[in-house]
Amino acid sequence: MGNKSDTKKNSGKGYLRIKSGMLIDKLRKKKTVILDIEELSFIPYILPIYDSLKKKTNSLSYYISTHYPGAAELNVFGIPESKQFIVSMTKDIHETDLFLSPHIYGMGSKNSIRIHINHNQPVKYQSYMKKDFINFDIHFLTSPLHREQTENTIKNYSLEEIDIKLFNIGYSKSDDLLCGKFSREKVLSDLGLDLHKRTILYAPSWDKGLSLRSFGEKVIEEMLKNGSVNIIVKLHPISYSSEKGPNYEFYTGGINWKERFERFDSYKNFRHVSEGKSDPLLAASDVMVTDLSSVALEFIMLDKPVIYIDCPEFFKNTLKETYTGFGNTSEEFVKNDTKANAGRHTGIVIEKISQLNEAVQRALNNPSEFSQKRKELAEMLTYNKGRAADAASDKILELLNLK
Repeated sequence: MGNKSDTKKNSGKGYLRIKSGMLIDKLRKKKTVILDIEELSFIPYILPIYDSLKKKTNSLSYYISTHYPGAAELNVFGIPESKQFIVSMTKDIHETDLFLSPHIYGMGSKNSIRIHINHNQPVKYQSYMKKDFINFDIHFLTSPLHREQTENTIKNYSLEEIDIKLFNIGYSKSDDLLCGKFSREKVLSDLGLDLHKRTILYAPSWDKGLSLRSFGEKVIEEMLKNGSVNIIVKLHPISYSSEKGPNYEFYTGGINWKERFERFDSYKNFRHVSEGKSDPLLAASDVMVTDLSSVALEFIMLDKPVIYIDCPEFFKNTLKETYTGFGNTSEEFVKNDTKANAGRHTGIVIEKISQLNEAVQRALNNPSEFSQKRKELAEMLTYNKGRAADAASDKILELLNLK
């Protein structure tokens, strides 16, 4: 391993390489775009927009900022490693025209157009932190609910006089899902699961105090008592953060969840899907089990039942530890307000793991039980249904005066 002076030296070389490349791009009359992929799990939120832009113009030159330059996962972009660089450099690269980030903590150069595209639906808090929110001059909104959250941020911090633009774009990650492009039969067949069994998806969030870190293995053990269903586990993407990354401990609790769940692989009706997007699994599943994950809102848009595991430690401790400064994060607000509760009011909430299988059977027997509430919430969860990537790319080209 190199020392700190080696890292600083290499960063300097990287900066000069990127700066030179962007200057050459300008001579070639190309606009430069930084795709901010701090964690590899952010790829699904940027890739559809990137693909849409590539189809519409060849006047853009793309760069990637990430903790993992050269990672194989980044090959889907076809952007050479020579145009990838470490995240800490982005704020000082003043030659770029546009900085695009699915992460509210992204830091682009103030000389560029800085766009935030939310990587999830609103959940866990009322508004963004001021210091992060104002790092962007443009916010692409996923839904009417996201607009409420964003306007709360502006109101809470009296930012009305600052020129922050909001555009109704949609949630590009879900375009294929909402267009019905995934086949239940193919997804289950590819996973080697029984097509005749109904399927339960365990999709928890990542925070300390929520179900995964508190009793995730017990959740799986309990569900496996029911051999008449398929069980799929798909964790929050950030729970699969690399051990080499700087945020590994914070996002995972220091646990390699792929290895931790290997002991369940002997069950024929169990699959832990750690790679790829969650969308095909949402299409293939009949019931979701979660805690406070925004993926529940994606499932609700399909009008499918969700079971929520109550997690007292999160509401008592983690909200204060992690989300102080994010507006109202009281237990009452986060549990009951649609901008924060991941749809808890539209599903079954259980307090004990021993209640899980009974709740699953209830949802399977009567999937329409909360359908009206789900449909009402779904109306607040999207703009440009099924075509958000195109809406985003159109707006980007407009902002860059390429349309």
